[in-house]
Amino acid sequence: MSHFVSLITHISAIFAEIFFSDLAYSFIMAVKSYFTEHPESTGESYAEHFMVAMSVSRQLLGAGLAAAAHALLPNFHKTTASERIHSLAHCLETGNRDAITPLRKVPCRETLRQAS
Repeated sequence: MSHFVSLITHISAIFAEIFFSDLAYSFIMAVKSYFTEHPESTGESYAEHFMVAMSVSRQLLGAGLAAAAHALLPNFHKTTASERIHSLAHCLETGNRDAITPLRKVPCRETLRQAS
């Protein structure tokens, strides 16, 4: 009887190892896919996509603050918000993601002027 219990315990351990390792692998791959599927569809790594998205966020935040300042004081930032939004849209539409960096105040300004 003890050999039977030992055999059942051993088979159960093998089954658990196979089942849970597959389950763990599936879970890990699902998490990886969640973080990499969209960036890969744009031709970027997760880190590259993170930097571009954060730069766009910073640009939009700056445009929003300029628009708020313009609402309070109409002579300030007359065109800042619209310039930034048009410039960002141009960069994203033309795929010029390299121009959207944390160091640029208004991305793609040069290429936007050339396109007009």
